[in-house]
Amino acid sequence: MDELKKQIKDSFYNPMLYFLPLLFFIVMDDFYGLNMAWKISFPVALCLIFYVYWFYNRLFLWHLLLSVGYILIGLIVSLIPEKPESKEIFQYSDEALFILFILILIIRKSSLEKFATKALSYEMPMSNNVNELFRLINNLIAIVSLYLIVIALEAFGVFSFSREQVQNLHYAYLSAFLLLGVFETIRVYIIRYRLLHEDWLPIINDEGKVTGSSQYFHELPPKKHIHPVVRLHFIDNGILYLQQRKADDFDEASLWDAPVSRHVRLGESIYQSLKYKIQKLYNIEPLKFLFLTNYKYENSTEFQYVYLFVLCKTDGLKPDMNKIQATKWWTQNQIEDNLTASIFTERFRIEYELLKRAGLLEQESCDCECVLKNLINNRISGDVTRVD
Repeated sequence: MDELKKQIKDSFYNPMLYFLPLLFFIVMDDFYGLNMAWKISFPVALCLIFYVYWFYNRLFLWHLLLSVGYILIGLIVSLIPEKPESKEIFQYSDEALFILFILILIIRKSSLEKFATKALSYEMPMSNNVNELFRLINNLIAIVSLYLIVIALEAFGVFSFSREQVQNLHYAYLSAFLLLGVFETIRVYIIRYRLLHEDWLPIINDEGKVTGSSQYFHELPPKKHIHPVVRLHFIDNGILYLQQRKADDFDEASLWDAPVSRHVRLGESIYQSLKYKIQKLYNIEPLKFLFLTNYKYENSTEFQYVYLFVLCKTDGLKPDMNKIQATKWWTQNQIEDNLTASIFTERFRIEYELLKRAGLLEQESCDCECVLKNLINNRISGDVTRVD
């Protein structure tokens, strides 16, 4: 759960923090001059660097990249001479440079996305952060552009503002930034709260590495992705303990299947997901279960990267019948007699052959984990990927 919280927190970082030092610099320069702008904005920038390093370390390089705009704009504005005759002309140069910086980001969006993909951890999908960044950019450029347009119209005599009206315009400008900052902060926390109360699945590639995430759909999903799935079989003296899937299951209703089957959630490890499901359904905490193999499975709704496990110590099974429709011990003869009767899931039929090939359904073959692993390594072969 802690890993999931971190993943969600990093994936939905408040984009306002990228521009906070720069916005402090621009506003303070308009109100109190260049000297005060540096005194206020630089400590803010420094504190943010340490904040991101300690609390969002996977985003540190990304944050530094976007901080370059603050340094460049501040330095360029500082080099502009503050002569009385030029002060009015260059008073809003920081706003003009800010718009130029934003336009460069928009033009180079694809390059930024490539940088995020290559420079950051593959466990840190950046699509959400990039989308949030450019959504904020549109709002910032609208505020700054509107402010400059009003100032320009006043300079060319279209409007005539009193000193008090100019001051009020500055306050409205500042208020727009404050309201946007409050809105972004509230929005980010609402999104994080909702995501923590939803099921999210990792999207993986053909090698099993995480490349993104998607919401878990309990009905037909809109698009197929590869998701990791854990499955486990209980074996006792050559007989199998199976679970009947519920009648409202959308693709395998009332079919007999492995007793444990679960999509790995975002932020979970394979073993965490498996232990959670075993405890939830059967009220036991297994000390040892053995990884058999993995295989890829595709049906009409999704791709699955299945991690298959076996557990031979089956004492104390207490199935929660509020979560399970039915359970039953099946002998090999019973299974063989019904394999063509369409009462088993397709995945179970695949796994039944794997269990037979590994020798796990032979009497006394499931006594010792060490002996079992040697049996599997010696007997399993063919087109199935084995992970040691």
